[in-house]
Amino acid sequence: MATDGLVQEQDLFPIPLAVMQPGTLAPVNLYIKFRRPPRIILYKRAYAPLREEIRERLMDRGVAELFLRKQDEKAYYDYVEQNLTAIVRDELLPPQQTSRLVYESSSRVMAETFEDPRSGRNMQRAHTMVEATVLSILKDPEALWHMTAIAAHDYYTYTHCVHVCMFLVSACRDLLGITDISMLRPIGLGGLFHDIGKSQIPPEILNKPGKLTNDEFELVKKHPVLGVELVKDDRRVPRSSAQIIRSHHEHFDGFGYPSGLSGEGIHKVSRLATIIDVYDALTTKRPYAPARDPYQALELMLNQMASHFDVPMLRAFVKFLGPKEFRMELRSQWDAAAARAVASGTRIAPA
Repeated sequence: MATDGLVQEQDLFPIPLAVMQPGTLAPVNLYIKFRRPPRIILYKRAYAPLREEIRERLMDRGVAELFLRKQDEKAYYDYVEQNLTAIVRDELLPPQQTSRLVYESSSRVMAETFEDPRSGRNMQRAHTMVEATVLSILKDPEALWHMTAIAAHDYYTYTHCVHVCMFLVSACRDLLGITDISMLRPIGLGGLFHDIGKSQIPPEILNKPGKLTNDEFELVKKHPVLGVELVKDDRRVPRSSAQIIRSHHEHFDGFGYPSGLSGEGIHKVSRLATIIDVYDALTTKRPYAPARDPYQALELMLNQMASHFDVPMLRAFVKFLGPKEFRMELRSQWDAAAARAVASGTRIAPA
């Protein structure tokens, strides 16, 4: 190890040691920071191999973090993306940190995919993100909640797609009993690309702060079909994924789009995707509406939008969302809403 006197502490940022995978070549210099006496040591130069025994020796000595130069941040995130599935499988990295890496990597990939949705490279990167998401959720029952704890609260179409992917994979596992990774992959891909057709809609319409005109709304309604068009020639996108992309705005009462499907005519995974799509949109800040808290969003969905959804599935989703205390508080809000409805003579969907 050598001392690098040119690097100052303010020029560095920390990364978990466990991220660096044995046998890989990190494209950046790796530093260790010592407190007594305070000094920064160049531990490993860029593209030098990292062996498992060296990583274990560092962890035995209590070294949990390495440091990189801030100017190398992009190279580090590229390294994480390329090794993400191995990182998820690594038992040394705490689940919260694994979930953060999966969420942040997926968000970066989808931001670039919306810029160039026809890129074969971006499509391959998206498949990697789905694989990492599914592995993370199957490995750790709390993975979804670790991800939602760091999720963006402002609405961006690309982060919304990441949210729908991770919610849909987790909810399909817990509510529909789908635990086969070969079935969860296409479900995750459908969730991740459910709104990819919006990449073909002018951003001034998507981000319009006021009400859309009829013509603008009709254009936005084309995004499920546009999304299917974008992926139809890619053999890596299964039919079940395209079905989610096309059907996530179909309503249980038959008044959705693009095909006006209804009831059992909508595949159950697509019915669940519709619920998750609306829930995430309502609970994030959009250009034309503030974010609602989960209770407000679910109350709105059950009491004013219930005809859109498979209501038993929506109730199951409510139970899936949180612990007993969450459901009790929501139940009390529904009871209060029901009392108001009775007083005003309106009908409220039962919880």
